[in-house]
Order: sequence, then C-alpha cells, then structure tokens
Amino acid sequence: MPFEVIDCNTVFGPWPIVRADMSVERLVKALTNHGVSKALAVCTIGALHNYNDGNAETLRVCGEQPMLLPVATIDPRGYFGPAGAIAKLAQQGFKMVRFFPLLQGWQPDHIVFCDILDELESANMPAMIQARDIGFPSAVVRNLGGRKVPFILESINFENMAEAVSAMRKHENIFVDTRALRVPGALRFLVDQIGPDRVVFGSGCLRSSLASALGYVLDSDIPDESKAKILAGNIKRLIGE
Repeated sequence: MPFEVIDCNTVFGPWPIVRADMSVERLVKALTNHGVSKALAVCTIGALHNYNDGNAETLRVCGEQPMLLPVATIDPRGYFGPAGAIAKLAQQGFKMVRFFPLLQGWQPDHIVFCDILDELESANMPAMIQARDIGFPSAVVRNLGGRKVPFILESINFENMAEAVSAMRKHENIFVDTRALRVPGALRFLVDQIGPDRVVFGSGCLRSSLASALGYVLDSDIPDESKAKILAGNIKRLIGE
C-alpha cells in the first residue's frame, strides 16, 4: 500500500564541516523524488551560528517552499528570553523547536534549558533533541520532570535503545525518531516494546540519506498500519497538521 510520508528531521543551509550541497533546492528535490509530502526543516545557521538569524532564515525559506514546515532552534548558551519568546515562535508559524546539545557542547541539565522547558510547556509546543549518546535519553527525561511537553529523542540507536524504551514507558510524552535505526530488526523490536504510536519518521536529510532512512522503515517487518503511523500519522498528530 502507498504511504503518506512526512519527514520530521531535515536540515538545509551552510555546513562548514563538509563541502556537500545542502541547499534548500537540493532538499526539496530529494523529498520530491522520494515521495515525501512534507518535511519539518531547520536552517543550519541556527544550530551552528546564531539561532535568531537561523530562525529568521528558516521562516523565510519555508514561506517560499510549501512542502517545508518551519522548525525553530534555540541555543541555551545564549538564551535570555524575554518571557513569551517561545510562544511568539508558535505564533510565527514554527511547528517545533529543536535542540543540538551534542553539536553545541552543552548538557541537558543546563539550567537555561530547564527554563526553556517551562516555556515550551506553557506554549504547548513539541520539541526534538539530539540524544544519540549513551546517557542522553536518561538526562533529558530527568530534566523533563513532570512536564508534559511532547519531546522527540533524535537519533536513538541500538546502543541506547534500552534507555529510550525505559523513558517511554515512564513518560507518555516521550517519542523517538527513526534516523539512526539501522540494525535489522531494531524498529520491530522498538514497536514490540512500546507500540507504534510514539515513533516518528526522521531521515536527517540533507546530512543523511533519505533513501536509506525511508527504505529501512518500508522494509521493516511491522504491520502496514504501524508503518502508516510512523511515516506520517504520529507527527501529524504532534504538530496538528
């Protein structure tokens, strides 16, 4: 059966570490070629340089590309508010906020990050955070406390899946994306453990292969109903599309 596909994890913009073409034109072409109807996108300027400039560029580009849904980013190392800043992001049309602690060199117990969590809770805005390293899922959950803001753990892999599963069993607002699931059977194992309702498709395109990420989900030994939820249904529910 054909599936609707919405990619929750895409990036565009300059990336000095590599010389690959990460233009928005290339991103849109890749999404179109692989049958992705929409994608949540963030500009690398926000992750690598200045989050205010990056958010402005994300909003501008997504306004010109109907298939791209804008995602904001915030770096706690330079966040001073003001109060209501995150609510304003939602009013501007951003669908989610992303955090890059591994890229930027901060820990999930950063006190400013905890302040941001309170604002996310008030704005009822979902978030995604890099969590590929062992210990990061546990640290994120400890700092979430009793907050109910939907949080996607990005790049969960087989090495820290036990952490992620434990977190998801304890907190119904914890989700994971599929970007780093590459081991055969890992997605089926995850679905067997916690069900398909809190797993969302994310490729990491243009930093990672969209074809590989999509093929992994499509070829996984899980029911079509579960694939439909993972590929589009769950993220649509999260962002209200």
